[in-house]
Formats: sequence, structure tokens, C-alpha cells
Amino acid sequence: MKLSIRSTTNLLSGKFGLLRRLSTTATPPQQWQENPIKINKVQLYSKLSEVGSTGQKVTDVLHNLTTDGFKLDNADLIFCLKKLRQYRRYNHCLEILDWMEKGSIHLRDHALRLNLIYNLKGIEEAELYFFDLPPEAKRPFIYGTLLNCYCSSKKPVKALALFRKMDEMNLVSSSLIFDNLMSLYMKIGQPEKVRTLVEEMKQRNIPLSNVSYHILLQSCGHLKDLWGLEQVMAEVEKHSFLKNDWKIYSSLATAYINLGEIEKAVSTLRKLEEILDYSNFLDRITYLHLISLSARTGNKDLVFQAWGKLKSKFMECHNRSYLIMLQALSKLDDIEGLKMVFAEWESRYKSYDIRLPNVLIHAYLMHGMLEAAELLFKETISRNVGQKLWYPHICFMNYYLERKQFDSALMHMEAAYSNGGKLSSDKLDSLFEHFVQEKDTCGAEKLCNMLKNVQALDSKSYLWLLQTYVAAGKEISGLRQRMEEEGINISSEHEELLSKIDRS
Repeated sequence: MKLSIRSTTNLLSGKFGLLRRLSTTATPPQQWQENPIKINKVQLYSKLSEVGSTGQKVTDVLHNLTTDGFKLDNADLIFCLKKLRQYRRYNHCLEILDWMEKGSIHLRDHALRLNLIYNLKGIEEAELYFFDLPPEAKRPFIYGTLLNCYCSSKKPVKALALFRKMDEMNLVSSSLIFDNLMSLYMKIGQPEKVRTLVEEMKQRNIPLSNVSYHILLQSCGHLKDLWGLEQVMAEVEKHSFLKNDWKIYSSLATAYINLGEIEKAVSTLRKLEEILDYSNFLDRITYLHLISLSARTGNKDLVFQAWGKLKSKFMECHNRSYLIMLQALSKLDDIEGLKMVFAEWESRYKSYDIRLPNVLIHAYLMHGMLEAAELLFKETISRNVGQKLWYPHICFMNYYLERKQFDSALMHMEAAYSNGGKLSSDKLDSLFEHFVQEKDTCGAEKLCNMLKNVQALDSKSYLWLLQTYVAAGKEISGLRQRMEEEGINISSEHEELLSKIDRS
């Protein structure tokens, strides 16, 4: 069979097109079309966000797009990078940055790389990267990024030292620097220092930003300063750029709730809802935040109103949305509402999320609805074959502990541990206290052996064990040696108990 010149050309071009698609080099080629196709940032982000589930590399996706003739803009790539950073996909962010630096875009963003290194590898690696940079690369913004890293990692000494150095270099001219320090003080439990920083900003004629007011309101809430809170809001109302900032009203509502000013909190949340209704800014996180805050006020109508708005503004509700709503209804002790929303999720979910039935199981047991909880747990197990479901066992254990049914509590505790769960110390105390009262040394030893399978026994656990033996009037040999071998610090209290029971 003879092939025409045209058909031969088509075959060759198809072959080379295939070769281009199979190539996975990290360096993007020069644009090969005179009129490249533009891909918008939303489409680009959609393709890059799928990388985690498809098993591809970010560089593969970017290379294939450029090979297919798509033009990738610097700004769009940075948009995608920062979006992925919000979801802590720092490896993928670094891949994008590497691709941009190696390719035709030639971007060298040291500050962005420093931030990603900090989030991915920690403050020590971030410091090494900063100090290894040549002097000409240490531009003002990178100092601010390092300050942000120090503040995020709660390093007040290093943060303040860097701040003073930046001040000497005349680099302290924006609210961002002060916002970082204010955030640091909130993280380390020193909210009273926020006001001092705000006063310093005003003395330097540095305007407060949205974030500045946001943190200032938080500090007033933590300090239980109602007067200060309302003084700040009076100042906020004077600035038109702050009047429709939902985060400001979220912070105000949170502060009112913490102060017990529930009516003012409800009024603020209604204002927040109005802002969201008339805003072009659409993000389901804001509505989820509104639902959670509304639940804290105890206002069920406000919760369902926010839930209705969320469902009307977004085409579908993800598992997380249902989870937040169920947690809100659980806080409100609304069992019927929980059943209704859970049934709605069950009829629509795309992937089964164990966290949702966990909320309902916990709520059922809190209301003494043991049969309903057990039935739902059995259904959950049947849908999650092979998965370790430890949290429901913790819920059942707590249920039985409160009712002094210790055999059942111990059974669920063992199941929780075998599935990777851990217990709070107060729950362990309840079990140990029961064994002391019952003079049950076998039960106490069984509990200790269970704990050993997941963690080393501490001095408190051995104290309980010794008390159990003393209560039972039993002597035991080798217990001191066990404690010494496990590196337990034997206190005077331990010594006193050991003297009563140790036969060695």
C-alpha cells in the first residue's frame, strides 16, 4: 500500500507528538507555537491540584501543557502555588518554583522559597537557606519572610533581634512587620503586648491593616476587655475599607462569645451574614466558620440559616461541610437535627468519611442512646473494612466508665489501643482508681501491660499499680527492679509504697 505525502506527514507529526507527550523533563521547552493557547488560572489550578491523586509529578503536568501549546503565565503559576500552599502541599509548591526557575520564566523568588522551606523542613533549614544567600539576594522582603518564620515557630528572642536589625536597616515601614509580632505574642500567651505594638505603629505613622485590627480584637477578647473591644470597633467603623471585612466581625463575635456577651455576638454574626450575602467573595470556609460560631451562641436558627445559605451558594456540599454542621448540631444537643443532616449526607456522599458517623456515635452515647450508637457503629465497620476505627471505641469506653461498667470500658479501651488510639490521663486515672477500690491487682497489671504495648509506663502509672497492691494487701517481688529497668524516677511516695509490698 502506498502512502501519500500528506498521510506520511500526518503519521510523522503524530509520532513526534506522542514523543513530546512521553517526555518528562523538568525543564519546560521554549514556546513552539506562534500563537500559544492561553489557559486561565482556574483551569491550571484544577490540573495541578489533581496531581496528588493521579500519581503524576507537577513537572509532568506543566511540561505537557507547554508541549501542547499552552502559554503559562508567571502570575497564574504563582496563584496556583499559593493556593496549593493553603492546603499545605509544600512539595508541589516547590516543584512549581523549581520548574519556573529552571525554565523560560526564570523566576528567582528567594522569599517564597524560604517560606516553603520553613513549612516543609522547619526553622533550622530556613535559617540555613537565608544565611547562605549572597548579600545582593537579601532584599528587604526576604527579611520580613524570615521574621514571619520566627514568629510562626514561636521564637520571640530571634524574632525581636531580627526586628531590631531590620529597624536599623530602615526596613520597618509596613504594618506586616508589626502584624507578625502581634501574632507571635498571641501564640505565646502574651496578648497584653499587642496594644503596645499598636501604639508604636501609631507613633511611627504606620497605618493599621485589616490583620492588625483582627489581632487587636482577638487580644481584647483574651484579656476580657469589653471596653477596649468596643473602642477598637468604634475605630474600625471610621475606616470604609474595614466595614465589610468578614474576618473583623468574626473576631468581634468570637470575643463577645468568650466574654459571655451572647446577644452582642448574635447581632455581630447577623452583620457578618449580611456581609457574606452581598459580597462577591465566595469561599465555603467563611460559611463553615459562621456555622461554628453560631453554634457557640446556642442559637439553632442562626446555625440552620447559615447552613441554608451555604447550600444555596455552592453547587455541592463536601464531606467537610457536613462534618462542621454535624459538630455544630452536636454542640447544640440537637439529636433530631443530627439525624436529619446525617441522613442527607448518607444519600449524597461520594466518599465515606468516618469522621461523620463518629460525631453521631458520640452524640448518641452522650444522650444514653446505646443501641442507636451500636447499630451505627456496626454499619460504619461494614463500610470501612480493614480500616482502624479507634475513636468510636473511645466514645464507648467513656460511656461505660461514667456508668462504672469497668469490664466493658476496659474491653473498648483495648480495642481503641489496638486500632491506634490513645487515652487521656484522666480516663486512665478512672480505671486505675477502680482497680484500687476493688483491690484488683490482676486488672491493674492487665491495664499496665496494655499501656506498655503503645507507650512506656510513667511514674504515675506505677504509683497507681503500687497503690493497688497495697490496697489488696499483697506482696510482690521484682517490682522495684521493673521500675529501675524502665527508667522510672522512684520518688519518696513510691518508696513508701514499695516498703509495704516489695519482697525482693
